[in-house]
Amino acid sequence: MVRLQRQRGFTLIELLVVIAIIALLVALLLPAVQQAREAARRSACQNNLKQLGLALHNYHDAHRIFPPGQVSAYFNNDSIGRHVHPDEARMQNVVGLYHGTSWMVHILPNIDQAALYNNWNFNWNVRSNGDLGVTTPDLGVIYPPKTELPVFYCPSRRGSMNASSTYSNTERVDVSWVKGGNDYAGVAGSGIVFNDNQNVRQTYWLTPVQLAATVNAAGISPYNQHGLHIGMFGVNSSTRMADVQDGTSNVVMVSERTVFKNPTTQVNNQNINLNLIRSSDGWAFGGPATLLSFRSPPHTGLHFDEADSVHPQIVQVCLADGSVKQVSINIDQRTWRNLGNMAQGSPVENPF
Repeated sequence: MVRLQRQRGFTLIELLVVIAIIALLVALLLPAVQQAREAARRSACQNNLKQLGLALHNYHDAHRIFPPGQVSAYFNNDSIGRHVHPDEARMQNVVGLYHGTSWMVHILPNIDQAALYNNWNFNWNVRSNGDLGVTTPDLGVIYPPKTELPVFYCPSRRGSMNASSTYSNTERVDVSWVKGGNDYAGVAGSGIVFNDNQNVRQTYWLTPVQLAATVNAAGISPYNQHGLHIGMFGVNSSTRMADVQDGTSNVVMVSERTVFKNPTTQVNNQNINLNLIRSSDGWAFGGPATLLSFRSPPHTGLHFDEADSVHPQIVQVCLADGSVKQVSINIDQRTWRNLGNMAQGSPVENPF
């Protein structure tokens, strides 16, 4: 007689308990994994800023001056005064006069991109370099300003321009350009840096007479060229280390910047048209894409000229001494503005 042995398995209740335990463990571990990934990305972003700071110092060592924040020769005027012409970087197939290039172009050899720098035609503006292209020694054709450079991207935000998706609403040298973005910008001080007109959106470079006309009864101008607001970068700037009079450990040189995703946003229950505060994008694009102001605290989301970050509660900055720090988005506004000025004379309250 054959005896049948009964095999024991999981009951339905036991199976559900096991699944529930596994789900609970995953729920507990997932935030830790995400935090670890963000910590790694934040560290990589910090390293990018460190490389940019080192590149700027190496440039200064070689030339005894920091690169100009924006190279421009084509200007227009509004009711305030002179500003860079919005078409300077964008005019097609122009030779000689127009440029519109950013400070990032000048440090390419210092971030291990000497070949890309050598293929940049400085007789052309940004648009011409991106549209006409250059034949390399191996007979390939490259378009320098449309080259993706990882050092210019915060890995927590993106690894490419994403101009066909997430950041399709950014203003670029040309709407067809979908490569060559950037998440860092040079600090142009703590005053008004840009013309806000949606048809202009370019950097002011006021004459001394025009700047004097903006000074109020207290002797202060709200524009960044005034001595109380001036930063390390600007139009055709020529800053030396000696000009950083407030101390290189108390002045921010480069910061993470805001990049708006959408054409409209909701602020104080009013629809704000981002045609006025729309972000620009492009590491070679001189102006709002590569310069910013410290007039407003970081992360307010009110203007394209702000510092900002996708790292929770902080924005990372590179100081003039080359060090990189994490700054709380809740930093005191006066301290923040003083960090953006290089020669105001007011001490920066530490820690910041």
